[in-house]
Amino acid sequence: MASPQRGDSADVLTIDQLAGEFGTTTRRVRSFQTLGLLPYPELRGRTGLYGPVHRERLSAILRLQEQGFSLESLGVLFGALAAGRSLGDVLGVADPGTSRGTRPDLGDEAERYGFAELLPGASSSTTPRRRHLLSVLPTTVWDESRAS
Repeated sequence: MASPQRGDSADVLTIDQLAGEFGTTTRRVRSFQTLGLLPYPELRGRTGLYGPVHRERLSAILRLQEQGFSLESLGVLFGALAAGRSLGDVLGVADPGTSRGTRPDLGDEAERYGFAELLPGASSSTTPRRRHLLSVLPTTVWDESRAS
């Protein structure tokens, strides 16, 4: 955890001051800590000190709750953030650049499946000859005489 002492003393708050700044209760702040959404404070004697990291996180928690996010969903999001995962990873969808009208880089997929020569600008002389995945996978040939 980042030390709240790193800023000046005006950046360091007690739990009462932190809760008051955001218009919430100390009980709510402690519940966020228990759920793992908010880091525990640095202790100086028996007093917990909260710094800019706590302010930023508490602000995010309260804002996202107002937007309808549950505490459980916030746990998933903050867990992903701590693990360095993207929102696309959490949602199980492509990154926004690939789903909003911009074309994804198809080079690797096209190469894997044997269609690299069909991409714009591809030249058969520059495309190396390799056995593509489709050339080694068994395929089914449709026999119309057996279709009903």
